[in-house]
Order: sequence, then C-alpha cells, then structure tokens
Amino acid sequence: MGESERVRVDIGLEGGQVIGGNVDVASADALEQALHEDGRRVVVLELEDGRYHVVVSRVTYFRRSNRASRLGFGSG
Repeated sequence: MGESERVRVDIGLEGGQVIGGNVDVASADALEQALHEDGRRVVVLELEDGRYHVVVSRVTYFRRSNRASRLGFGSG
C-alpha cells in the first residue's frame, strides 16, 4: 500500500458511541498496535471531519476494512 492509501475504520467506545471513517494506513496501524498493548494510551486519528483523540482503554471494538470502499453501481 502506498503512503496515501486510506482504510475504513469503525471504532466502538464505552457508552455506545461509534466513530468511523477513512484514515491513513499508518494511523490505523497505530491504533491496532495500541489495542494490543497494556496501559493507558491515546492515539490521534485524522478523519474526513476532523481529528479524533482516541483513548485506547475506552475502545470496545475496532473494525478495519482492507481499503476505503465506496458504494456504487456499475453499468454493464
């Protein structure tokens, strides 16, 4: 994947809030790595609508799509 590649992430947080969007691969990697480590940590994600500071210890689930996909219909 190139540096400009983006992937779709959906993050569930304590209390039921869900955030999601397309982020660069490095940010998705950083969050995924932080979820595997112990300790309180914050990961910063740049989504289309702004910057999110995610407190890793508050994440209840994390979903990462292989690529940023778009819905659409092809002709053919």
